[in-house]
Amino acid sequence: MVRYGSNQSVLKYIFLFLCALGGISLFPSRANALCTTCTMYENYIKNEFTQHQNWMTNQWWEQNFEPGLKKIADEARNAIVFEVAAIGAFLDAQNENAAQRALQEMSSNTLKNYTASDTICKFGTLSRSLALSQSKSKLNQLALAKRSQGRQLGQTNMASSQGEDADRLARLIQFRKDYCDPNDFGTGMKNLCTSGGGKDSRQNIDIDFTRAVDTKNSLNIDFSDNTFTEDETDIMALANNLYAHRVFDRITDLSNDGNIDRKTAFLDQRSIVAKRSVAENSFYNMVGQKSKGGDASKNFLVAVIKNLGLSDADAQKYVGNNPSYDAQMEVLTKKLYQDPAFYANLMDSPANVNRQYAALQAFGLMQRRDIFETITRSEMLMSLLLEMEIAKYQDNIQNRSN
Repeated sequence: MVRYGSNQSVLKYIFLFLCALGGISLFPSRANALCTTCTMYENYIKNEFTQHQNWMTNQWWEQNFEPGLKKIADEARNAIVFEVAAIGAFLDAQNENAAQRALQEMSSNTLKNYTASDTICKFGTLSRSLALSQSKSKLNQLALAKRSQGRQLGQTNMASSQGEDADRLARLIQFRKDYCDPNDFGTGMKNLCTSGGGKDSRQNIDIDFTRAVDTKNSLNIDFSDNTFTEDETDIMALANNLYAHRVFDRITDLSNDGNIDRKTAFLDQRSIVAKRSVAENSFYNMVGQKSKGGDASKNFLVAVIKNLGLSDADAQKYVGNNPSYDAQMEVLTKKLYQDPAFYANLMDSPANVNRQYAALQAFGLMQRRDIFETITRSEMLMSLLLEMEIAKYQDNIQNRSN
């Protein structure tokens, strides 16, 4: 606000202007008023300006305008603060909604990514005793190989320990009792069979690889339980007919007998036994994989087979009481994917599909390992056949040299 009383130069000009007019009565109500002088004008105007200044300062400003400005400022401040509070409330609501949405998304992702489906659980239950079954198959494979070697070498407590004639006689007695079929050779075998021959399911099984091994998923073979079973008997009888059908004569003295070099003959016998063991190993490996394993996954394997349309009895027969390594791998790598429900269950979360893919990769790796071992055995057989062919030429060259 301009302080008029302090501006003396302005007042002086006003006084001079009034004086130049020849004097003006400031009190027209007074009849006898004297003409005013410049000093009176100056004093009067000063008083008026002072009153106006006091009125403007004390009344107009302090009592009216200043309180009005304060109220305006308060209203403006309140409006601004209210607007800021409203914006803050919107921001808080936005942050809270965003936080709740983030928690819900994380919860949904957790349920989606870390909740395993029933399908992935199948792989775990179906392979529960797979390692045990494989260990048992290796044990049975070793037991069969050792038994065959002992038979060829004539170890104690074996019929072959007394020589070839004793071995043949024992096998003939077993044939008449267990494997003889009276209807063979136009019923000509009925007089040879003992008590009418063996059971229908075992007749001629000692020469039938298909019925004895190939069509059975689980064989009742376990050489660690000290219990002799029909499957064990049948497999050993089949092995006797396949390998070392004729055992060697026993050599009890390595000294030469005339023109017979017993030392060379003895070493030749051991060479033949070693070559046979390579051929037998593939057969015993197949039998070992089909021998009975653990029973932890039996019920789950039966359930898978039943889903394919088989009855409970047929499924039980297909799997066996103690599923073998071969039976479990048959389900895990083949039968499980013949059920349309498997492909319907792939309509699952990406995480569960990836889990199933990882499980399939694991089973594929096991399968490739089995294939690798099979190829290794095939290479051994091929190298053995090559060695036997080369041996003929080697003997001819050696004979000519001698």
